[in-house]
Amino acid sequence: MNRIVLIGNGFDLTHGMNTSYNHFINDYWKNIITLLQKKAASNTTNYGIAFENEEIRVDKLHGPWGETTKIDATNYQELLANLNSQKNDISFKNKFFQIISEKSHLQNWVDIENEYYSLLKSTFNNSGSSAYGSDVKKLNLDFESVKNKLIEYLKNVETKFNENLDSNFLRIKNIIGHKIYHPFKLKDFSESSLNQKAQIEYNLIKKDIEALADEQISIDDLNEYKRRLIQRIDTKKPLAEIKKLLQSGSAINYFDLIPDQTIFLNFNYTFTDKIYSNPREFDQFNDNRYTSVKSIHIHGTTDSWDNNPVIFGFGDEIDDDYKSIEKLNDNNYLENIKSINYLETDNYKNLLEYINSGNFQIFIFGHSCGISDRTLLNTIFEHENCASIKLFYHQKAEDVDNYSDIVRNISRNFNDKAKMRDRVVNKKYCEQLR
Repeated sequence: MNRIVLIGNGFDLTHGMNTSYNHFINDYWKNIITLLQKKAASNTTNYGIAFENEEIRVDKLHGPWGETTKIDATNYQELLANLNSQKNDISFKNKFFQIISEKSHLQNWVDIENEYYSLLKSTFNNSGSSAYGSDVKKLNLDFESVKNKLIEYLKNVETKFNENLDSNFLRIKNIIGHKIYHPFKLKDFSESSLNQKAQIEYNLIKKDIEALADEQISIDDLNEYKRRLIQRIDTKKPLAEIKKLLQSGSAINYFDLIPDQTIFLNFNYTFTDKIYSNPREFDQFNDNRYTSVKSIHIHGTTDSWDNNPVIFGFGDEIDDDYKSIEKLNDNNYLENIKSINYLETDNYKNLLEYINSGNFQIFIFGHSCGISDRTLLNTIFEHENCASIKLFYHQKAEDVDNYSDIVRNISRNFNDKAKMRDRVVNKKYCEQLR
């Protein structure tokens, strides 16, 4: 049996990496404010001067601003208010950047991808309220520019992170590493998977139980594993006893519960999974048996030498409007559809080979399971080999966490709700990420 560690942005945030959408957008405007301050202070004429980059233009920059050259702002909204007080404004050359800057409720990268898809659909419908009209090419160009800004930002964040590892990082690494490589807990598994595992274990000792009953062999003739297990259970009802023992806290003493393979399915563009590439640092349950480890960066990385380009867009083929978009016979509408861009590498094929190879459990670490990844998540969650989906939730406050939020998102990735209820581990058996 295998394990998939599904990694989202919350995983990086837990390690102290400033990789959220809010980190990105606030950093952008903080840098813009600094540049505007310098530009305004450099003006020695009575006429305003302009500031311009790829995304914006600000005219009539005067120095001093009010009584000083300091722009009293730390983010986009404050900057806008400051400019308005000077009877000035920001002209956006990138409409998409304007939209995501103005919508303060956007919190996560999935929100940005959803915003893109909403605009894509509005250009398809040629809605009068659409910021782009029917100009899907301009939407894609603007979105590409934001993607490039994101890549540049994440490179800088990861460089700074790797240069400033401290004792708190080591503490977090130790906590999370032991969660990742903990042996299977069969009480987390679906009924069908638990029954299957119990049957497999019973089949391994069935002939020995029968031989012992017929006095053809003695208990001392068995290897340590079989001897210990048979002595522990009631051999008159072995299958039921094995199932019960598999769910107990002592199961690791009687069964091999180390995953055969552990795969990091990383939806981020960073390399935080590499921190946990050596299971021997964390697995203290079996000195002779270790899981093999592999990583798949399904959405690419920021390393250009990886030949794994960044995929940033939308991935919900289940959405009703998507079918209409496909029928347009206009490839511009499919430029940022994730499921199509997966074909640029062999990542998706490798994932399919992995989930087809045998039963697996899913650990969710910091992924919201939002609909912008619904096509991929549906493929994994509803696969016949999926035995369990276990959440490691974020504890926001003493009595506040995001377990229920993630479960609601997960439900949208299931067509078969009965499978969802059987596979998603209830909160009693789940735990915090750190």
